[in-house]
Amino acid sequence: MNTTPDFSCDVLIIGSGAAGLSLALRLAEHSSVTVLSKGPISEGSTFYAQGGIAAVFDETDSIESHVEDTLIAGAGLCDRHAVTFVASNARSCVQWLIDQGVLFDTQVQANGEESYHLTREGGTAIGAFFTPPTPPAKR
Repeated sequence: MNTTPDFSCDVLIIGSGAAGLSLALRLAEHSSVTVLSKGPISEGSTFYAQGGIAAVFDETDSIESHVEDTLIAGAGLCDRHAVTFVASNARSCVQWLIDQGVLFDTQVQANGEESYHLTREGGTAIGAFFTPPTPPAKR
C-alpha cells in the first residue's frame, strides 16, 4: 500500500526565500502554486537576512550612488551590470511589497514630508519581517 499522498499543482516552486515566496504570490493569482522548502520557512536565509533595502525613494538619492556604494562594499566581487539592474528595479519591488500589505516604517524628513525608513524593519533581522507566518493549511 502506497501511503504517499497524491499531489497536484500548476507550478512547483523549489525554495521558500524572498524570491520563491514573491514568485508564488505573483503566480497564485492565476495558477495553483506549491512552494517546496527544505525546512520551516522561518529557518531559511531570508528569515535571517540582515540590513536594509537599498531603494531610491527620494530626490536627494540616486541609483548611481547605490551602485557605487554596493561596488565599494563588494570589494571588487560584484558585477556592475547586476548591481545596476538591482538598484534600478528596487523601487518597483518595494512598491510591490507595499501593495502586498508590507508595512514599512516611515520617518518625517526635515521638510515635513514622510518617507520610508528601509533600514529599520525588523531590527537587524530584516528578513524575518518579509517572511510572514504561513497558516498550517498552506504549509
